[in-house]
Amino acid sequence: MSISIKEVDENSFRNLKAEAVRRGIKVGHAASEAFRMWVASSRQHKVRDEEMMRRAAQDMDILRTESKVQWSGMAEIRKWRDKRKW
Repeated sequence: MSISIKEVDENSFRNLKAEAVRRGIKVGHAASEAFRMWVASSRQHKVRDEEMMRRAAQDMDILRTESKVQWSGMAEIRKWRDKRKW
């Protein structure tokens, strides 16, 4: 597939082209590899964030069950939101 991409950083393109020449591959192949890696990296970052949120929720559950004081995170968030509205 032939495509045109506008507003590409000149140094980034030069570096990509130089690396493609060094490896003996076409610039299009190198760009495709870069696109795939960028998408995979973005997806991996999301997964890590979800795992971090899951662990945080588990930690909050543990703290909530160990706490001797009745506390509701949802009630606290509502208080903060109500204060912001003013």
